[in-house]
Amino acid sequence: MLKKVIENNYKWIILLLCVIIFVMLIEDIFTMEQLQIDQEIYKLVILNLRTENLTSIMKAITNLASAYTLIAITICSFIFIKNKKIGKYITINLIISTLLNQILKYVIQRPRPEGYMLINENGYSFPSGHSMVSMAFYGLIIYFIWKMVKNKKIKYSLCGIIGILIPLIGFSRIYLGVHYASDVIGGFVISIAYLIVFTSCIKTELKLEREENMNKRKLVEIRRKRKRLRNSFKYAFEGIGEALKTEQNLKIHFIIALLVIIAGFVFKISKLEWIACVILFGLVISLELVNTAIETTVDIAMPERNEKAKLAKDVSAGAVLVSAIMAVVVGLIIFVPKILL
Repeated sequence: MLKKVIENNYKWIILLLCVIIFVMLIEDIFTMEQLQIDQEIYKLVILNLRTENLTSIMKAITNLASAYTLIAITICSFIFIKNKKIGKYITINLIISTLLNQILKYVIQRPRPEGYMLINENGYSFPSGHSMVSMAFYGLIIYFIWKMVKNKKIKYSLCGIIGILIPLIGFSRIYLGVHYASDVIGGFVISIAYLIVFTSCIKTELKLEREENMNKRKLVEIRRKRKRLRNSFKYAFEGIGEALKTEQNLKIHFIIALLVIIAGFVFKISKLEWIACVILFGLVISLELVNTAIETTVDIAMPERNEKAKLAKDVSAGAVLVSAIMAVVVGLIIFVPKILL
């Protein structure tokens, strides 16, 4: 039973493990500038492996994940691949992975290693942009090759070559002294998690199952699932919108969240304080939405006064109140010392 569950959900298990590793790295980075793994790999790579010839090779490898190279490959995908949807998704993937990397760098703001860079690089260090974007970009190409190339020898050869290239790009960033090892690991794991989500979203859209060979019933089912996925997001946003129109408490929660965000920028709160605030925003607003759903359901089921119905409403409202009190307490802990300074 357990084996079957793992086989059916292995992608999501991998995603969860990658996210856990990424969060653990962030937690360690916030508490110390350089991790033990960074020190050990620094001794191995920087002190023992550097040679003039190897440096030239590493510079060439790292350029395979440069913006110019990736854009050139993207343009070629439109020119030489008949299925233009592949080029479109390669482009979208490159844009999303690059933006995600820049957002994470800005939020975490880890300085780059100092004193042993062989090339000039600007910006923050974690997660490594070359590692993260190369894993997303070349990883998606591996996905397309694996799904669409019929010749097994060509498929395995291409996937193997690209599969070796990705870790080499990450290694080159450490070797050239522009990233810590933890930057590269963080870039790889968050990109793997992102790729699992991205490929799951585009799988049916690209019709990789060769829809022309499927019977009409199966095609209808695929389209129905695709529509359900789109509608699930649509209905979720509609629900939030309707709740905002009808629930005064929810409007208050959103206004308070906006004021706290403004105060956070004004008083320059730390990254951990931002994380606490964001978690509490989500908790309070989510519970308010659940409370609204419970009250609406109870009103439909029990239009007349009923003590048990009243209890259900009171308990759900109490859950919102408890979370709001927690948020206020945490807010006071964060902002009062900064205001008094």
